[in-house]
Amino acid sequence: MRCLIPIHQELYPKNALARAERLCDEVVLLYIVDKKLIEKVQEESSYILPSYALESVEEFVLNIHKQQAEKIKNEMKVPAELKFVVGEYYESIEKEVLRSAPDLLMCDSFMRGFLKMDVPIWVDRGLEINECTMIVTSLKKIKKIKKSVEFAKRLCDRLGSMLYLHYPPKDKLGLEVLKPLGTLIEGPRGELFILLRDDVLRVPDEICVLIV
Repeated sequence: MRCLIPIHQELYPKNALARAERLCDEVVLLYIVDKKLIEKVQEESSYILPSYALESVEEFVLNIHKQQAEKIKNEMKVPAELKFVVGEYYESIEKEVLRSAPDLLMCDSFMRGFLKMDVPIWVDRGLEINECTMIVTSLKKIKKIKKSVEFAKRLCDRLGSMLYLHYPPKDKLGLEVLKPLGTLIEGPRGELFILLRDDVLRVPDEICVLIV
């Protein structure tokens, strides 16, 4: 499984980086230096430095972050590819999703902009995951649901955790359709909730979440 982990100087994904050792066969580390940071440093420096020296300030800042990016890569216990970019956070991630076509986007903090990207999203809270619940609110896209269950099972197998299905409508026909896909339970439980992208209204803060 190939996973993409964005790293921003203000959004360091320590949980996702640790989880990647169990979930991923290969990791793409996308280290993003916000171009606004460079502009701010240059602006502040312009009061005390001549214009010809400002490029050296930018180079100094970038070198610091490049060293940090390499350090993170070298500490990974799975094969890792490092991409170092200066740019806008969402735009940089969107481009990398298209370039590397990852199986999973992993992060510690959920942002609604991620829902626009055509990739499953893992939001990690650093918990030990023993049980997982996939919540299915509608059977309108049953083919997609079946594929999502298969994907969720792969991840849960890697974690050594149990996967359950929860169907809030609880109508008899729906339960019969879902029964062959997995173990049905009355209510969500466990440390990982799996949500269908179209159903995401709010992402809980206290548990891990997979959006498919």
